[in-house]
Amino acid sequence: MNSAPLKGIKVLDLTIVLAGPTCGRTLAQYGAEVIKIDPENRKPQLYQWIDVSRGKKSVSLNLKSPGGKETFLKLAEKADVILEGFRKGTTDKLGIGYDQIRKINPKLIYASINCYGHKGPWQFRPGFEQNAQAVTGIQMRNGSNESGPRAATYTLNDYGTGLAAAYGVMLALLERNKTNKGKHIGASLAGTSTFLTGPYATSFKDEFLKNDIGGPGLRGRGPLCSLYECQNNEWIFFKITNETQWVSLVSTDQFKVLAKNPLFSSFALREDNKSELFIILREIIKKKPALEWVEFFKGLNIPSIKNTLAQEIHSSEYNTSRKMIVSKDYSNDKNYLYREWGKTTWAGNPVKMTGYNISEINPSMFSEHTVEILKKIGLTNSDIKEMKKNGTIPKEEMLPFSPDSSEPL
Repeated sequence: MNSAPLKGIKVLDLTIVLAGPTCGRTLAQYGAEVIKIDPENRKPQLYQWIDVSRGKKSVSLNLKSPGGKETFLKLAEKADVILEGFRKGTTDKLGIGYDQIRKINPKLIYASINCYGHKGPWQFRPGFEQNAQAVTGIQMRNGSNESGPRAATYTLNDYGTGLAAAYGVMLALLERNKTNKGKHIGASLAGTSTFLTGPYATSFKDEFLKNDIGGPGLRGRGPLCSLYECQNNEWIFFKITNETQWVSLVSTDQFKVLAKNPLFSSFALREDNKSELFIILREIIKKKPALEWVEFFKGLNIPSIKNTLAQEIHSSEYNTSRKMIVSKDYSNDKNYLYREWGKTTWAGNPVKMTGYNISEINPSMFSEHTVEILKKIGLTNSDIKEMKKNGTIPKEEMLPFSPDSSEPL
């Protein structure tokens, strides 16, 4: 087994919510030592901590209390990467901005993550997942003419921006091997959202796609690339990509009615008469359960899949075999603080590589490593006692999580 790709890289993670912490978690999964830094007065919610703080060490440090900034700067002197997700200008006010940090550590990679980017007219605006969806048209396309805009219920921009930022950090580390110099990189939720909606941003011959999809079109790009309801309130998706697959389909008993219909005798005619084709396909597919259709389409070499319910994801052989769903039971853990977590599950990392198994280390307890890390940078017991007295670090080494906090992570 090869060593971890990022072994020896030290990361200070100041981020909150999902995007920045996802970046830090990704770096930790590939072997970086990631130190998550939070003030005591902002205890995280446990479910998000399990999700995006796995593999990180936890330090509770108040940068605004006496000695807080100075302690962070000592950590920064020996760090390779800093991740921050504050509103633009905040780190400069705190005295830990990129221009301030690079004076003491010119080789450091400094990653700033926000909603709208660090240049342009909106650079100082706050924003979250739903803001990024709104400004890039996702919510308009997720709705219809009847419903109006609807927010996507999954945090595609948060997780996507976290992965994009990790990608940027790794590129900057690669370049540093050549130049021996650091970089300031930026990633934004709105930038990720624009990238993910690429088909709506791409045009040629000035024929920009102006019409947003609404209504039935949301279920696919046409009747032969769409979602269909089956028996028992199940759904299936299938896609026919060429004439050979179409001929195979209409040669079967179930779909031979389509072969006899002159409205569907060519690709162009099927495109012109897609509303009629939708109606016929819906009537046919509603007659059988989803898994029967999956086997049917498999025999015709037509890609198809049953829509999966949330509870089915955890038991899916596909997900568990590829460690895309990871489970761990903490009920009998030697650390009694972990035991209350019971059986936990989380999503794995989608990128696999030969010779290295993705690290799925336990999440730390909140503030578990505060004293350990501070002693590594030369602070004495007397220093630590004074910091506890001033409220710069917590009086206790391991703190409970916030079960009902309105502010995640």
